[in-house]
Amino acid sequence: MAEVSLTIGGRAYRLACRDGEEADLRAAAGLLESRVASLMQAHGAVAEPRLLLMAGLLLSGELLEERANAQRLNPGLKPVPASDAASFDIQGLEALARRAEALALRLEEAATTA
Repeated sequence: MAEVSLTIGGRAYRLACRDGEEADLRAAAGLLESRVASLMQAHGAVAEPRLLLMAGLLLSGELLEERANAQRLNPGLKPVPASDAASFDIQGLEALARRAEALALRLEEAATTA
């Protein structure tokens, strides 16, 4: 297991990832950091969990928009509707949601003790 140090919203994080996935994790964190920085500039002081949620939703919206653009450019592609839960790995999404909730709780706890 590799470990990567990241800074998002002015806070440092250390995350584990599989060996060889460090660059992908840094790239994903860079996208998240750019959205967080934009939100901080636009909205000022926002609770960190809410800020990360807002940034994640912005990125998700961009992904959905890109999928729609790809579908328009390539009508033969089979669409993956965002509302069709059967097309996604529900267990994987639930696990991801649990991890996000746990992270949000840790961030809230860290913010109150800092």
